[in-house]
Amino acid sequence: MATPARCINKLRAKILLKDTTVVKVNEYVQNTCSEWYDIPPNFEFRGITILLPAPMAMGFKRKKKKILMPFVKPCYGPMLVEIDAQDGDFDSLKEALGSSDSGKPITGNN
Repeated sequence: MATPARCINKLRAKILLKDTTVVKVNEYVQNTCSEWYDIPPNFEFRGITILLPAPMAMGFKRKKKKILMPFVKPCYGPMLVEIDAQDGDFDSLKEALGSSDSGKPITGNN
């Protein structure tokens, strides 16, 4: 059976945290990424709507070319996945979130 295009599984992501809390996801991103952004609920990434109960931290690992993306699956609750970044992902996400009213760039000290 094919995975629906709207599902986070379509991104072929590695699960970092599963069945956790929003606070733990945000803390993990902020402690492991030197750059992160709050993404709003229903933000669209690569044609997939990112389901969130409230704005959550999405992190960049530029040297490793990874994106840490929060997501809520109804059957598991909040989770955090690691996605391989494609060319242009960092710049397009930074531009989209930097100009959004609900997505405010935050830079860490790590």
